[in-house]
Amino acid sequence: MMKWETGADYLVAFLKAQGMDVLHNYPGGTIAPILDACVREDIAIYTSRHEQGAGYAALAQSRLTQATGVVAVTSGPGVTNLVTVVADAYFDGIPLVVLTGQVGTQDLRKDLPVRQRGFQEVDTPQVMGSIAKKVFQPTSVEQIPEMVEEAWLLSTSGRPGPVVLDLPMDIQRKPLQACSPRNLASSPSCFNEAAAADFLGELVQSIGQAKRPVLILGQGVNNDRSSKLLLDLLARWPAAVSCSLSGIGAVDTKHPSVLGFHGHTGSQLAGKAIYSADLLLVLGSRLDIRQTGTRTNEFAPSAKIFRVDVDQGELETSRVTLDKALVADTAEFLSALIKQLPEQSIDLSDWHQQLALWREEFPWIKQRLPGICPEELIRTLSENVKGQVVCVTGVGAHQHWVARHFRFHRPERILLTSAGHGAMGYDLPVAIGAALHCPDHKILCVVGDGSLQMNIQELGALVEHNLDVSLIVLDNQRLGLVSQFQLMNWPEDTACGERQSPDFVAIAQAYGISTRCISEADQILAASHWLVSTDGPKLLHVAIDAKHDILPMLLGGQRIDAMWPYYNADGSINAEDSFEGRD
Repeated sequence: MMKWETGADYLVAFLKAQGMDVLHNYPGGTIAPILDACVREDIAIYTSRHEQGAGYAALAQSRLTQATGVVAVTSGPGVTNLVTVVADAYFDGIPLVVLTGQVGTQDLRKDLPVRQRGFQEVDTPQVMGSIAKKVFQPTSVEQIPEMVEEAWLLSTSGRPGPVVLDLPMDIQRKPLQACSPRNLASSPSCFNEAAAADFLGELVQSIGQAKRPVLILGQGVNNDRSSKLLLDLLARWPAAVSCSLSGIGAVDTKHPSVLGFHGHTGSQLAGKAIYSADLLLVLGSRLDIRQTGTRTNEFAPSAKIFRVDVDQGELETSRVTLDKALVADTAEFLSALIKQLPEQSIDLSDWHQQLALWREEFPWIKQRLPGICPEELIRTLSENVKGQVVCVTGVGAHQHWVARHFRFHRPERILLTSAGHGAMGYDLPVAIGAALHCPDHKILCVVGDGSLQMNIQELGALVEHNLDVSLIVLDNQRLGLVSQFQLMNWPEDTACGERQSPDFVAIAQAYGISTRCISEADQILAASHWLVSTDGPKLLHVAIDAKHDILPMLLGGQRIDAMWPYYNADGSINAEDSFEGRD
């Protein structure tokens, strides 16, 4: 049945037909028709305090639910303020539909020799083009139905990511005669059994021969379906397991096969296992420089390397030389692999005995400094929080303490962090999105004093919705991770150390948030009990010594199994290459 409606009406009705019932936004004139259409479609509108806040809340929605996140912002500064979020979604493979307002088509600069034609105009296709799967900009209202359908499917097909619909004001408001929006089927599977047959045959043969196998897991398998399949796989083939930062939790981090995450700030145990492996199976992981280090030819020198990824470009440009590669959905691949393995568990007891010895040889390095030990704080929080948990981090030293010492396993305990883009300010707005879309989960947001200040204005949205989010601020009055890097390479820390933090407690209280402060080790347990037993928004301020660093660390020029610092024969830490400029 045909009906008359505006372009904005049709677009919002289409999104409603796909199951969208929430729109994250920061308002402005050129996106107003979309917001008006949402009211008529009975779609809830969540307004953040900044475009980044809106975008990150929508990103959390996408990560935690079966729904693609949708965010709407106005033109000009609305677009440029959202760039960081779009980059995060692009690099970490998160489906996101981004609606940006735009000046009317008659005011677009186009090819004119001027910088700007319309007020608050930026060239959104140029700005977003390199960090989105595609940017659409309709020049007639009749183009909207086809463009919105393509955008929706593209966001989830293949390797997921963000798509942008840049919507001129006049196109949103023009009448459109169109069919009622249809619900689109899910993207078809990209698993080709015939193409996979040779890969699977050689892999199964290698699995039967391997004595020191390692599974490397990335973002591509960190989902509920793949997580269950991975447990089925490990029951038949108990390989050692290591993860990228974004793969943490795909298998329970307390599972006996799991060694931790590997690479720059990861586990030396995992690095030792990878270096010694005779077989690597890499699933949904980019093997970027933070994972492999600079000596890629010595990443796993004795191993036959099989790699499965949905992104053909990643396989074709692999930094690590591959023996076999397969373009496939990793869940479909796991299902096919399990069917070809014997039900009785393959005996890898000798390998696990060796791993147990290395686990004792390479414990996490713990610095002996006064006051609160960050590692102990994170472990205590992990042990005391029960039920379903989402733990969000910012970017910095605190991010890696959480990745190392908090227990994660899908679907009960999920880590959300900015991995590929590494964006400070990710933390609080993502925690807000997590609380809005998963109200039955406990939301912990572990932040550093630097990262929290990037989007601290979102405390207002936290209180407005009275969300049960626990903020844990690790305050060392230092941009710790960058400061550590600076002192490892130059004699002085010119910009990152000895930074005066604001009074986070006073700021939180001004918003009406409950607060506590701790600075001594014997206060950790009571504070963790307060966090997990108190409802509503709350902030725990944790003062820590500025000299706490991330140790060990994989530096440029080092092999994956030889992180700095290392242990002497007597068990002491060898830090003869210690940072210059340190007190």
